[in-house]
Amino acid sequence: MLSPIASAAEPPEGAPAEQPPTSAQITSWIDQLDSDKFLLRENATQKLISAQQSAIGPLADAVRTGSLEKAFRCIHVLRAFAIGDDIETEIEASAKLALIAATENDRVGAYAGDVLKKIEPIQRERAIRILSGLGVKFTSYAPVQGFQGLDEGPAIWITNDYTGSAQHLHYLQHLGFIEDVQIENDKITADWFAEIAKMPNVDHMTIKDGPVDIEMLRELEPILDKIQFVRLYYLNLKTSPAPLLTKMTSLRQAELFGMVVDGKEVFQDPQEQQRVRSALPGVLPDSLKFRSGGFLGVRGSADGNRPPCVVQSVDQDTGAYKAGLRGGDTVTEVNGTKVEGFTHLIALLQDKKAGDKVKMIAVRGSETKELDVILGKWQLREGYQ
Repeated sequence: MLSPIASAAEPPEGAPAEQPPTSAQITSWIDQLDSDKFLLRENATQKLISAQQSAIGPLADAVRTGSLEKAFRCIHVLRAFAIGDDIETEIEASAKLALIAATENDRVGAYAGDVLKKIEPIQRERAIRILSGLGVKFTSYAPVQGFQGLDEGPAIWITNDYTGSAQHLHYLQHLGFIEDVQIENDKITADWFAEIAKMPNVDHMTIKDGPVDIEMLRELEPILDKIQFVRLYYLNLKTSPAPLLTKMTSLRQAELFGMVVDGKEVFQDPQEQQRVRSALPGVLPDSLKFRSGGFLGVRGSADGNRPPCVVQSVDQDTGAYKAGLRGGDTVTEVNGTKVEGFTHLIALLQDKKAGDKVKMIAVRGSETKELDVILGKWQLREGYQ
């Protein structure tokens, strides 16, 4: 099975390796692009495409110095490179096309710009195919039609199922329909964040676990001013994220769960909480949430401020589900404290860490159950509200 980034077919075993074309050959083929003989033009086009990266620079130069006909045909060859499966060739060819579109005369520049627009769907579909094949999870393959709330939208999850490299994440920039990026990966590097920062329309982000540090997060600066919702889960940082958070001028909601800064848990550090609040003056107090990081995994009634505390649903593979809690149960007591409503239940758990054991009493019909629940970690999830 061929790799999605394989560039050129390898010669059969034992066959001599094909020599790369010389500069003189590439120049000769480019000169033939405006020949009045169709077969000569076609042969030159195919040879230039086979030359791969070595032809890109000369082709771009010929656009500026050759005839109008030659310029259009050079752009056609660059287009073939821009929709090929070799990452480095695509990057260079796309950059040359963008430069031509921005700097050349009206007809040549307009043609290059039109080519870039027309290949966008091809690049997008190829990016989806390659990234999904490497383990990136898509929650939607197309933009949501009609009204869209701030807590929903097409998303990708980059988890430990991802088998690609930072280089493969170049394809993310073709996913203009993606608004939400969620990351939970033990192999993450600064290069990953640099590629994510090239995505055009991301405004929701979740970063969980992994060897993440402030230097990595700084790679996201190009898109920080567009982020509206951010969730930072279980990050262990040496310095405060507050200076970076000041750049999130569009932020509306933030969750900092299980975060440690300079060896101190943020939930237990009022000074760090104040630094974060000061960095986000536009975020309402109720929309900036600090928790110790213990995750129960249940959903409650819409009016959580009123009793009783009725559980609507329980996520599977959570401590609550494993302990026996189910949708429809009424939680009456946690660690000896009477529960006044679902909001009160959440408040009773906000200082609990992942791995903590919680004693709960729940009522199901006429039956009362005593449950020992071991809290887990907050999970990646589609909703933000």
